[in-house]
Amino acid sequence: MNPSGKDIDDPQEIKATDAQASLFMEEGIRLLQSKNDADAAILYFDCALELRRRLPIGMPMHAYGLAACWLNRAEALTRLGPTEHAQTLQAYDEALALLRSLPLADDVRFSKRLAIAHQNRALVLAAQKPPATMEAITSLHDAVAALDHAGAMDATERDHLLAVVWMNLANIQSLEDTLPSNLDAREAARRTLALVKAYEHQDVAAAEAGLKARHVLCRIAARRLSAHPENEVDIADVHDATDLADEGLDLVREWEQGGVDRFRGLASDLFRFGVRVYAYYQPHFLDQFISEQLDPERFGPPYLQSTEMQDAARDIILLLTSLRPEGRE
Repeated sequence: MNPSGKDIDDPQEIKATDAQASLFMEEGIRLLQSKNDADAAILYFDCALELRRRLPIGMPMHAYGLAACWLNRAEALTRLGPTEHAQTLQAYDEALALLRSLPLADDVRFSKRLAIAHQNRALVLAAQKPPATMEAITSLHDAVAALDHAGAMDATERDHLLAVVWMNLANIQSLEDTLPSNLDAREAARRTLALVKAYEHQDVAAAEAGLKARHVLCRIAARRLSAHPENEVDIADVHDATDLADEGLDLVREWEQGGVDRFRGLASDLFRFGVRVYAYYQPHFLDQFISEQLDPERFGPPYLQSTEMQDAARDIILLLTSLRPEGRE
């Protein structure tokens, strides 16, 4: 029995109730995706929730459907912002309690939903002020564990999900500037790159994960380089840093040529980072790097004239101007 004591026993009524709940869910999803109307979507998810609470959750698919109600409610609450974080986390916890009770080996969807729930809960924890960093990291490791045991999942889909989880783990770990955190973040980012290597040139989601992982690695490299005097910097660290910037910008160029412009913010940061590293540690390659990144034959006018790249260009001019009096040409 459900705690409400209102379980439905008749098979036909169970089927009709679940079907009505599905209609409410579909309408809520439509409102959320097409109109971004989170408040209205929540009303429909709550209607579905009340119906599915009456179903016998001893049946795995009914428990799974009830968990889906909580997960959709959590996603809608997330869009309402920080004021709803407490309710959002409660919704994820309700969903996770249901998903953990399922026979995960029986249906690949169970492990997938469990992993996504852990990951999305972690993102809410990390977005809090102050962020609940350690709890978020634990939740992301739980997501990895769920996917590690999802052997029946399609390998490509599993790799994509794992890559996103490791990328988010790298990003959250890198927020704390300590040696252990930086090492953990670097390992997580490298895992992401290994997982997306075969897909990032064809799949836009894989490309995004790969670029964000490089962005994290560049942040960590900047900290590592700045922690030492210039004459004590390991040249291998410099080569690694410039390779990351070059690889990332080459990947952005490929997608720009294919008409995808969503990576310009990441590209502008990689451009700034690359210029700074070349200017400080390999100035003899600086002009070549800049000319390649501003070459209209490699990058079209929409990219070069975008707000992101124009802002980066202005920042780079200021940086180079500040360096010249110190003898760095």
